[in-house]
Amino acid sequence: MQNDLQIIIKIAKDLSSDVKEILPPIDVIRECALLAQKNKNIREINIGHTEQGHPIKAYEFGNGKSHVLFYGFPDPGEAIGGTTILSLLRALSKSNEFLSSLDITWHFIPCLNLDDQPNEGKALSNVFRDPNIREVDWCVSNPRSETTALLNYAKTISPLLTLTLHDEYHSGQSMPVYVITTKETKPDTAEQIRTCLKSFGFKLSNKYHNKTMGEGFATLSNLTGEDYNNSTFKELTKYGLVAGSELSQQEGIIPSVLVAAQIAISLILIDSVLI
Repeated sequence: MQNDLQIIIKIAKDLSSDVKEILPPIDVIRECALLAQKNKNIREINIGHTEQGHPIKAYEFGNGKSHVLFYGFPDPGEAIGGTTILSLLRALSKSNEFLSSLDITWHFIPCLNLDDQPNEGKALSNVFRDPNIREVDWCVSNPRSETTALLNYAKTISPLLTLTLHDEYHSGQSMPVYVITTKETKPDTAEQIRTCLKSFGFKLSNKYHNKTMGEGFATLSNLTGEDYNNSTFKELTKYGLVAGSELSQQEGIIPSVLVAAQIAISLILIDSVLI
């Protein structure tokens, strides 16, 4: 298991090695579209539109048995996931041996929520959430168009795993990391993720401690209470596990490491659901 983990960490570092900065939404959207134009194996799909009418694109790669869904920029300024998606899509377009060996169909929504991004999505800045704005993942009973687009798309692919790429990048503060899941993972999967995060230099939050998964882990239903019933996470759990990691900007940790950590966690979770 330790050898396998070291392989995953190395792969994640390799895939993020050319990341110099965390990109704003407009750049991520443009680069993903260019990749699809240049590579016939990347399928671009229009899955809906934002409240303000911006198209929401999904990108698919491969024809594996299991479907895995990633979505980025769910809330204002949660920016790491967009660059993570772009790094994975670039690697797939180059026929990365490890990624291509997995029996999955990859699905990416690079930017789910363009409307609420700072600076019209053209540049990143630290933001504070406006409590008057309905967050995309928390309004199923009165859904935004982004919420409907996500859930309708998921219904067509039935993802065995959904990586909801929320983070704390928008805060501009260094915060301990915690991992959220809709169902408890196996203890050894959680331990692999903990080991991985520590190897990248992250501190885990001791605020969250699931009895099965251990320190730094929480299930969404326990974390959010009754709000969970109004979430996309509960809806997406109909198909499989939903998970995410709340990474933040850290002193001494460069952008490529933030992306590498998110990629490594995703690969560990993919491995766990494919077994």
